[in-house]
Amino acid sequence: MNYTALREKIKGPVCSIVTPFLENDEIDYSSLEKSIHKIYDGGGRIFYVMGYNSRYSELSWEEIKELNAFVTKKVKDIDSENIMIVADPLHCSTKISAEFAQHAKSCGADIISIICREKYYSDDQIFAHFEYISKASDIGILIHEMPFLNGYGGPAVNYTLELLDRLADIPSVVALKEDAKNDEFSKQVIELVRDRAAIVISGGGKRQWLRFADIGCQAWLNGIGVFDPRLCVKFYEYYKAGNEAAYMNIINKVEIPFFEGVVQKYSWHLGIKAALEAVGTMKRHERLPMLALNDEKYKAVEKLVKSLPIEEVLNQ
Repeated sequence: MNYTALREKIKGPVCSIVTPFLENDEIDYSSLEKSIHKIYDGGGRIFYVMGYNSRYSELSWEEIKELNAFVTKKVKDIDSENIMIVADPLHCSTKISAEFAQHAKSCGADIISIICREKYYSDDQIFAHFEYISKASDIGILIHEMPFLNGYGGPAVNYTLELLDRLADIPSVVALKEDAKNDEFSKQVIELVRDRAAIVISGGGKRQWLRFADIGCQAWLNGIGVFDPRLCVKFYEYYKAGNEAAYMNIINKVEIPFFEGVVQKYSWHLGIKAALEAVGTMKRHERLPMLALNDEKYKAVEKLVKSLPIEEVLNQ
């Protein structure tokens, strides 16, 4: 596999998949397929089934495999050139992660997103985890880099820069989801590995990505584009064209109002599921221990989403 060519395709918006549920708790595959087509029709070309937005904590390992396979097939059937990223379970052994990497490859995915939620004890421990998976599979790896639980007690700890430097030298590591949500640390990470891995910044929306785009952050994880993928695609087009007024209108008129009116009040995960219902993509049903917003809160989300000047910012 040409890992360099794959890495160079990770640019602009990365569109995460939110898993819909029916009232009986089953995965709503009909709505899921609808959301995939909506992403593609809106211009999205990089699809990411991921641990949190895709509700892996509420799924069995077998369901995760089924979800990964379903989305990969649908995405590749639409266009084989689409980039498909799937993930391993949030909590599992290294051997299970390697099994999921092998399964992802067999399904036709391009990249496996690997997260390590075991407590951190040493750099050697985490390096061994990723090295094992790399040697056991022939698929691009995205490191889902977020703070570890501290094995020695105390506050959470970030990946060390020394560890990230070592990990970036693993040939199959093509991308890094920078999820520390610490601007100074993010800057150091980007400057350190941007020549060896595509950086997908997470948290803070497009405003966060703009802080780092000029120093080599190639991509960002979708925010408001989850409920209307056209927004992130058009934003990137405006950015590449140097049309600052147009891309800042998307931020000021849509992103900021949504984050202030929905995310800050109701949380990202529950708020975005309600927004997806408001635009007719899927119902907001969740599996316990997740609990969907009640009718009153949903109505507030629906009202705000429908008030956003989306068509205006898309047609500047």
